[in-house]
Amino acid sequence: MPFLRDRVAFLLCFSVLGLGLLSLSSFLSGADVGDVTELEAMVICDLEVDEPPVERVERVIAARSTFQQTLLDWGFTAGAIHLLVQDVKPVYDLSRVMAGHRLAIGRVSNGAFHDLEYHIDDEEYLLVRYDSGQYVASRHPYDFQVEVEEFYGEVESSLWDTLVSQGELPQLVQALHQIFQWDIDFTAIRPGDSFKLIFEKKYLDGEFVKYGEILAVQFTSRTRALYAFLFESPQGVGYYHENGGAVRKPFLKVPFDFDPRITSGYSHSRFHPILKVRRPHLGVDYGAPVGTPVLASADGAVIFAGREGGFGNLVEIRHPNGYVTGYAHLSRIDVRSGQRVRQGERIGGVGSTGLATGPHLHYQVQDRSGREINPRELTALPSDEAVEKEDWNQFVSVRNELIGRLATISESEPFLNRISQTD
Repeated sequence: MPFLRDRVAFLLCFSVLGLGLLSLSSFLSGADVGDVTELEAMVICDLEVDEPPVERVERVIAARSTFQQTLLDWGFTAGAIHLLVQDVKPVYDLSRVMAGHRLAIGRVSNGAFHDLEYHIDDEEYLLVRYDSGQYVASRHPYDFQVEVEEFYGEVESSLWDTLVSQGELPQLVQALHQIFQWDIDFTAIRPGDSFKLIFEKKYLDGEFVKYGEILAVQFTSRTRALYAFLFESPQGVGYYHENGGAVRKPFLKVPFDFDPRITSGYSHSRFHPILKVRRPHLGVDYGAPVGTPVLASADGAVIFAGREGGFGNLVEIRHPNGYVTGYAHLSRIDVRSGQRVRQGERIGGVGSTGLATGPHLHYQVQDRSGREINPRELTALPSDEAVEKEDWNQFVSVRNELIGRLATISESEPFLNRISQTD
């Protein structure tokens, strides 16, 4: 009898909730046992219980502050903070929280801890809850909404100005620079050069957060057109030219992460501004403010790091292909002799030590025989491994699709920024 079962369930719920104990035996005294054979041993109460409201406080961790100090400011005791840090440590070390990152705490109305959220980086956050006498932590990726956009631009003064003037952020300029840093001398870009991009933007709750991947690039100068396509294979993810050759070369175009100004080029006879004589200048000088990070142009081992006459503070790196790069006049040295460094790793800062009239980097390269060569000729060296034969057909399919999409981006106006019609 459904009616009887409903009444039994209702009374059992009352009993569980402590609202009164009723005698089921008297209730059932007039009923046939067969009428209740469908009664289960356990009756589930489908009752909605309002959770207490959660009050949230949020703060961006201040410079020179710590996680512990932030929680002390919020009224936590030192003992509670210690227990929290220890319970969470297997998932994330809260002593590593960084200034500028967001931290939020939730408490119920009586002040008891409810949850903690910490913004680890642009990709994930830490969530901590209190359960069964301990803090339970877990890491979660942000649920971004990804939008693919297309951009066409003609260079008027610089690549930087072209993108930033149209509302894009410097991070997109830097990402584009990192792709083509082996092929394009960004200091030599001329007005009239143009480029097309297909790239991702990531949004959270409708707000732009960061750029995703650049899927394809076409850069056109007066003499040539360069392509780069993002391709993922079992060997990894990388950028490749249309012929399947890797975009990444053994050496960076310049040992910086931005476009430096050339103050003196490679020459066999240059008038020295201090010595007042003509002498060879077998390197390239890049002007930049004191302390500007100088990067290793390729993987290798540091063979010298110290003071060296007119070069001032000097770092020399020997690379796997036998070439040696030198970085002179540094204000500081961040590596030591014998240390192995990776391409793009900081090795020092721009300075004016030694014979220098102002802050700049003197950058020089020696080939396998020890002969000084023009650093700007390094792009003639072979690239990293090309697309594997077994991945060629898949690459061609991806490449052809992206070339088709690039071709649809209009060049009728100096600038075009639109949502991709394909996605």
